[in-house]
Amino acid sequence: MDTVLAEWIPQYVAEASRADSVDAFVKQVDDMILREIPELAADPLLVADLHASTRTQYQVFLRLLDREKQELLLPPQAVDLALSIARRQMELGVLLKVYRVAAAAVWEYFTGVAAAVPEDGPDRTDVLVYLWDHGGTWINEAIESLIGVFYAEREATMHGALARRTETVHALLRGEALLPEDAESVLDHPIRSTQTALVLWCEEGTADALVTLNRMSTAIGAATNAAALTVPAGRGEVWCWLATTRPPDVEAIGEAIEGLKKANEVRVAIGTSSRGIRGFRDSHREAVAAQRYAVAVGGAQRTTAYADVELACLVAGDEAGVRALVRRELGPLTGAEQGLDRVRETLSSYLDLGCNVEQTANALFVHKNTIRYRLAQAEELIGHPLTERRTELGLALRCLESYGADPS
Repeated sequence: MDTVLAEWIPQYVAEASRADSVDAFVKQVDDMILREIPELAADPLLVADLHASTRTQYQVFLRLLDREKQELLLPPQAVDLALSIARRQMELGVLLKVYRVAAAAVWEYFTGVAAAVPEDGPDRTDVLVYLWDHGGTWINEAIESLIGVFYAEREATMHGALARRTETVHALLRGEALLPEDAESVLDHPIRSTQTALVLWCEEGTADALVTLNRMSTAIGAATNAAALTVPAGRGEVWCWLATTRPPDVEAIGEAIEGLKKANEVRVAIGTSSRGIRGFRDSHREAVAAQRYAVAVGGAQRTTAYADVELACLVAGDEAGVRALVRRELGPLTGAEQGLDRVRETLSSYLDLGCNVEQTANALFVHKNTIRYRLAQAEELIGHPLTERRTELGLALRCLESYGADPS
């Protein structure tokens, strides 16, 4: 190795190991990865795993950079990312793309490093060749090692009851046509009951995180008199469904968590309650949306219920959520039967005009008794007084105009 280059390397390592320099590297590499892999970017826990993997790999890489022959020492965080991708039933291609995009980002980063070498330093081409020789070797060997990790996890989850349960859960979430009795047999879970989905996660994915999360899921099930189904979704994340005869009390869920050891380490997102396979799927989608909202806003709140943040989630753009809102809030009122369009028009005007019958009658040029009759029809169809959930009702009517009734 050139003497000038040999003297430059420890200086570079010292500078690159500073916290702000590591942050800059992680941002440049991970920003490119997240732009190229939207399914990864949409999952806040996977994003956290990615950041941890990139950061720790770079830090270990720097510590070994003075060795002429690169040695791979994968940190646990890199393995955790591969495991999380496998446990989410994603394809191997996602993991490979992470490292393929990372290779391009690292090359770009090292090109900038070489270009910034001062005139009295080592030859810039020598710097780039040395950095990329080590970086490219690291990435290639990491891929080979993590492919083994990925397939070992897949093989483990493709055998036994856990594998069948996990695959059935993902099939239901994908919308595959499964008979309720078949799903119940595999899952040992009353799928035709009212389903309330939870996402439980630890901000720090410690080695015993899944044990803690599963224990909490069991405690929540006991506190709400529910049958609880759980599947791991990552090193520090568990998906859970509560099957009950009626929607569980959200406060009871919070109280069950607070009473447990390590409660301060766990956060929970809660979907709304709905029956059957559709409820199983919709409630999980809502819990995931609530989780993303909770991660985005931060704060110390341990539980986030989708019902409390639904409008914020919908404003962020979620067509499936919009359709579920319409279906849940309006129910049979979305039908095409003759006269329902007039009932919907009346209800919309009534809500817009502050629930004033006389003003609604004047606006629609009909008698007040006709307005009252139509409102009574609407109340019977939606199943609760019009004084409840007025904001959601008004929003659902607007969304119905834009999206139409759910074709399913």
